[in-house]
Amino acid sequence: MDLKQKLQETAHFSGRKHANPILVYLLGLFGLVMVVVAAWLYFTDSTASRAGAIAARQGDRALEQIAEPVQSLKRVIEDEQVHSLALRAIEDPQKTGDLFAYMNGRVPAINAVSVYSPEDVVSFDPVEHGANGYALLDLVLSAYEGKQSLMQVHDSLQPPLLFDATAVREDGETAGVLLISADPNVILQHFEPDTASLGFIRLAQYNGRQPSSVLKSIGDESRADEVPERLAVPGTTFRIEYPQPLYVSTIGGGTLLLVLVAGLLCIVFSVLLHQNNRKRAARAEAEPEELEADESLPVAREEARGVVGADPEADADFAQRSPELSVEEPPEESAQEAEPQSEPPVMHLHYDIAERRRQREAAHPPVDLTAGIFRAYDIRGVIDKTLDSGVARSIGQAVGSLVLEREAGPVVVARDGRLSGPYLMKGVIEGIVSTGCDVMDIGAVPTGALYYAAHEFASGSAVMITGSHNPPDYNGFKIMVGGDTLHGEAIMALYERIVSGQLKSGKGQVQRRKVIKDYIRRISEDVEVERPLRVVIDCGNGIGGVCAADVLRAIGAEVLPLYDEVDGTFPNHHPDPSEPENLTDLIESVRLMDADLGLALDGDADRLGVVTLAGHIIYPDRVMMLLALDVLDREPGATILYDVKCTGHLPKVIREAGGNPVMYKTGHSLMKAKMKEVGAPFAGEMSGHFFFGERWYGVDDGIYAAARLLEILGGTDTPPEAILNALPTSYSTPELKVEMEEGENHAFVEAFKEAVAGQPQVAAPFEGAEINTIDGLRADFEDGWGLVRPSNTTPVLVVRFDAETEEALERIKSLFRRQMLELKPDLELPF
Repeated sequence: MDLKQKLQETAHFSGRKHANPILVYLLGLFGLVMVVVAAWLYFTDSTASRAGAIAARQGDRALEQIAEPVQSLKRVIEDEQVHSLALRAIEDPQKTGDLFAYMNGRVPAINAVSVYSPEDVVSFDPVEHGANGYALLDLVLSAYEGKQSLMQVHDSLQPPLLFDATAVREDGETAGVLLISADPNVILQHFEPDTASLGFIRLAQYNGRQPSSVLKSIGDESRADEVPERLAVPGTTFRIEYPQPLYVSTIGGGTLLLVLVAGLLCIVFSVLLHQNNRKRAARAEAEPEELEADESLPVAREEARGVVGADPEADADFAQRSPELSVEEPPEESAQEAEPQSEPPVMHLHYDIAERRRQREAAHPPVDLTAGIFRAYDIRGVIDKTLDSGVARSIGQAVGSLVLEREAGPVVVARDGRLSGPYLMKGVIEGIVSTGCDVMDIGAVPTGALYYAAHEFASGSAVMITGSHNPPDYNGFKIMVGGDTLHGEAIMALYERIVSGQLKSGKGQVQRRKVIKDYIRRISEDVEVERPLRVVIDCGNGIGGVCAADVLRAIGAEVLPLYDEVDGTFPNHHPDPSEPENLTDLIESVRLMDADLGLALDGDADRLGVVTLAGHIIYPDRVMMLLALDVLDREPGATILYDVKCTGHLPKVIREAGGNPVMYKTGHSLMKAKMKEVGAPFAGEMSGHFFFGERWYGVDDGIYAAARLLEILGGTDTPPEAILNALPTSYSTPELKVEMEEGENHAFVEAFKEAVAGQPQVAAPFEGAEINTIDGLRADFEDGWGLVRPSNTTPVLVVRFDAETEEALERIKSLFRRQMLELKPDLELPF
C-alpha cells in the first residue's frame, strides 16, 4: 500500500465514510468511565486526606496536653533557686533536706531528691540502686555530660515512679547532678485527649529493645493493635501513639486532571463522530447518485490536474508545452518479487557508557614515580599528581616480583568505590601479570572481603586499591604478601625495586571470582545475634554499601542502611567515622527510627564508628573495652594491643579483666605485624580499626567488627545504650588535625620530641609526666594525657587529649599549645 492510498483511506474515515458505530459507542463509554473514575478518586483522596488531617490535629493536641506539664516540671527542676540549694547540698549533704522541702513545696508530687558530686557520679554503682539502677546511671551520666536528660517512668517499681535529672552548674562549670523522683500522676492526670476521630490514643514509653510501657490509654482498646502514629514528647522517653488513618494519594493532582480531560475529550469526540454518522446516513438516503459521484472525486481531480502517467498522449502534449520538464517512463516491474529483507537485530549495550566515561582516566601528562607516596604502612597519593595508572603498573610489577620470590601467589586484587579505582586496578593487574605472577580479580569489594579471599582462596597475598577515609582525589594501595601486611622498610623496598629495575618478566593469568556470598556466609557461620537488634548502618557512600547490611541481616539483626549507594564523590559526607561532624546524619537517623544502635563505616569499610539512641558517640577506645572483655573471657591472660591515641582507662579495664595491655604505634599494618609478633588475639586503634585474631584472620574489618559488637550487645536483655554508657569514660577530645605542608608534620614532631624529651631544661611544663615517644610524643600525667604525632597518610599533625576532669583537660591542652607555638608560632591549632 503506497502513501497515496493511506491518505485516501484517512480522508474517507474523516469525512466520507461512516465511523464504526460500535467503536463510537465504546469510545464514549471509555471516556465516561474515565470521568467517573477521576471523580471517584478525587472524592476518596479528599475524604482520606481530611480524615488524616483531623487525626493529626487531635494527635498534636494530645501531644500539647502532655508536653505542657512535662515542661512545667522541668522548669521547676531548672529553677535558679533549686540549683542554688542543690549546690549547697553537694557541698554539705546534710542540706539535702532543705532542697527537698523547697521542691516538694512547689510540686507536692516530688517525693525524693538526690544530689551527686563529680566523685559520686564516677563511683555511682547501679547495683546498689535496685532493678532500675542502670537506667538511673544513664540519667545521671547524660546530665553530667551536658546532654539533655530524658524524663521517664520506671514501672518496674511498685508503685511506679517518674525520674528526671539535670546538671547543677556553678560559674558555667558542672558541679554535680540533681536527680528527682515523683508520682507519675503529676503529668498523667493532664492527659485526657479527645478521641472522637481517632477512636483510640495512648501515652507509651520507649524502653529500647524492651517492650514499650503503656502509661495511659483512652478509647477503644480493640484498636490498640493497629499500626500507630508515634509522636515523641520532647525531653522524655514518652510517645503519643494513635491509629493514624492511612492516607496514600491514589493518583497525583496533575495526573488526575489529565485523566479527567482525556475522558471528556473521548466523550466529545464520540459525540462528533455519532453526529457525523447521522448526517452521512441522511445524505445517503436523499442523494444516492451524488454520493457515488463524490466517491470518485479523487480520480477526477487527478485527471483534471494532468497527473503524469494518467494518459500517455496527454503526457506527451504536456511535455511539448513544457520543454523544461521531461517525462520519465515508469520502470517495468520486476517479473519476480524481491525477497523480503529481515530486520537487523536490536543492539543492546551491556555496560553504562556514561559510567564508563565518568570513571575513565582523564588525559594528563604521565606522573613520575616519587618516593613520597610510599608511606609508613601503605602507598597513598593524589590522582594525576602523584598517582596514575602508569605508577600503578610499576607498583604491580614490584608486588608481582616480590610475591614470586616468596612463592606466595596468586595475588588477590580488589578496589573500593573511588572513581579512579577501575583504571588503577587495571594498571596494577597489568603490572603483576607482566612478571609472570597470577592474579585473582574479585572486583569492587570491602577491604575485609579482600582479606577473607586472600586467606581462604590464595596464599595470603593481596592488593587493595583504596583511598580509605581520605578525600575523593586520593587513592592508594594496601599490600599483603604471604599473610604479612607490608609496612615501613618493606614498603620503601618496593620503590627501590622499581627504581633499580629488579623486576621479573613473564606472563601471568587473571582469574575473576565473586566472593561476597562466601564472605557473608563465613561471617554468619561465626557470629549469631541471640536477641534481634535494630541498627542503622551508614556506609558513607563507600564500598561497604555492597554487603554491610546483608552481613548484619545474615547474623540476625534488623538493619536500616544509610548512604549505601557506592559513589566515589561521597556526596553526603566524608567517609571518616572518626570525625563527629560525619556522624550527624547517622545520629538523627537512629533517633528517627528508634534504633538500638548506629554504626558507621569508612570508605573501604575497614573502620567502625558507633553512636547510641541518645546521640552519644562511643569512641573506638571505649568500644575496644567491650570487645577486649569478650575476647578475654575465652582467652584469659592474653595480650591486647592498643595504639597511643587510646584513653588511659583502657589498659585499666584490660588489667582488671586479667589481660596484658600493650601500647603500640598507630597504623593498621604496624598493628597487624605486632599482633603476630606477640600472639595477641585482639588489637584496636582510636581511629576505629579493630583487629581480630581470635575466630578471624588477624586483620582489620569494620563489617566483621560490627558483627562481633552486635553479638555482645544482643547476648543480654540490657539495652545496648545502658551497656555502652556504663563503660568507663573521661573528658576527652576526638582526633584533632593540624594542617601542614607535605612532609612538614614529621619534621615538626621530631623537633617537638627533642624540645620536650631531649632537653630537660626545656621540659619544665611537662614535669612529672611520663613521656612516651613510641609514636610521636605522648605525655601521661596523673590526671590525664596529651599526644601529638604525625599522620602517615596525610600531611597533618594528629593531636588528642584525655583527662579525668575538665580542668585537667584544659591544663594539658594549654601545656601542649604553648610548646607547639614556641616551635612554630604560625600554627593554626584547633584546641
